Amino acid sequence: MDDHIFIKDLKPESKVEGIYLLKLIGLRDKKNGGHYLLMKFADMSGEIMGMMWDRIEGVIDNLKPGDFVRVRFRVQIYNNNLQAVVSKIEKVSDRDIKNSDIYFPTSSIPAETLYRAIVEFVEREIMDEKIKELVFRVYRDPELKPMMLKAPAAKSLHHAYRGGYLEHVLSLLKLAKNVMDIYPYVNKDIVYTGILFHDLGKLWELSYEREFNYTTKGRLLGHIAIEYEFISDKMKEITDFPEEYKLHIQHIILSHHGELEFGSPKRPKTPEALLVSTIDNLDAKMNAMKNAIDSDLQSDHPDWTPYLPMFERVIFKKRP
Repeated sequence: MDDHIFIKDLKPESKVEGIYLLKLIGLRDKKNGGHYLLMKFADMSGEIMGMMWDRIEGVIDNLKPGDFVRVRFRVQIYNNNLQAVVSKIEKVSDRDIKNSDIYFPTSSIPAETLYRAIVEFVEREIMDEKIKELVFRVYRDPELKPMMLKAPAAKSLHHAYRGGYLEHVLSLLKLAKNVMDIYPYVNKDIVYTGILFHDLGKLWELSYEREFNYTTKGRLLGHIAIEYEFISDKMKEITDFPEEYKLHIQHIILSHHGELEFGSPKRPKTPEALLVSTIDNLDAKMNAMKNAIDSDLQSDHPDWTPYLPMFERVIFKKRP
């Protein structure tokens, strides 16, 4: 796909025909009657909304989110954002895609490299053998590893790309190691384990083979409930796993969102839980802000991002 035109390189008034990942499609009402198709296309570089105004009969019956599509469109600017005006669209078979990697955002660090770094960190830094056994029952599980290599850390807010789950976990382990030199009374093994498990439920909460979305299980239970049950069951498999460790690790899982209004069943009530919650929030927001700056989205000023709901503000893009 050497001739693929990446979404980040689209220019106003350019005419394009190429293959993209369809992330959204739906009928919408025209103001003067009738319907049009609202769509969203993506590749590894970004996303663009699209509208198909005419000759839409039967189109939606043959397409669904997650399909590869060949689409012909003209690029225009609407409300300071690029938009695709579609004249033709058709489904493309998966077997006709030569390099599917270009359609999915991916961590800049290979997922295998991230995974190996996490395993080596655990081997080197976790001292308690019961805790280390618990961690490796999860991180060396042959069924879970392929999921970890692909999973994002979130649907859209932060580390929302393949390998994002592992990148986020590794960043937190490194942050915690440096921070805990300042707070020597904090139990390092408990903190590291809380970090390694705090987003584990996202492996099942999210779908990430194609478009990133929530699974039925994810919508009904959420990642905190999923990982709490999963890790609690893993603890039962280990003979004489200490009850004190169990409670501390479970509490970090239940409290890592920090506040009740952010989806935490509990607020942090131990130094270890407070540390995990705080650096989790820090890493998520730093990644989200960096991505907003790097994405170079159109806005009403070249030095500022568009309004970002996560921060409830615009972000200054010029770096010192």
